Amino acid sequence: MIRALARPAVRITQRRCASTSATTPAVQLQNIESRWATLSAQEQSSVAKHLEQIQAGEWTKMTTEQKKAAYWVAFGPHGARTPLTGPGHALKVAAGTTAVVGAAGALFLWIRSKGGEKPTTMTKEWQEASNEYARANKINPISGVSSEDYKGTGFVSSSKN
Repeated sequence: MIRALARPAVRITQRRCASTSATTPAVQLQNIESRWATLSAQEQSSVAKHLEQIQAGEWTKMTTEQKKAAYWVAFGPHGARTPLTGPGHALKVAAGTTAVVGAAGALFLWIRSKGGEKPTTMTKEWQEASNEYARANKINPISGVSSEDYKGTGFVSSSKN
């Protein structure tokens, strides 16, 4: 008889404990954008699950704060959508590009200063001789040096000697 009286009390207690442990604690959704980075992975997961449960119901009953939080968790710049570049990145790229182009220009000028004389094929006499050779052998007779009304300089590239 004592057992019969104790069973309903145990069942009520079990139901009460099960119902209180199954409910999720109230998740703070205010200012989730700034707090998201400081939340642990478990807390982030619980926030996401809580928002999924809310969205499973009628969306017209969601508060503005819940809608903002659900949108931010779904599409916010976190996880795989974290921006790859930070502030000042364009300035760093511009400075690096300028430095590399400047170094290449300095290297070019240094190599030019260490170089010897011009090759003999770059003299004006050699280039004029190349024009005469082209005319004598009728090289490019349609539009080049050997054509009938040609008025260009031919192979002469500069007037300097």
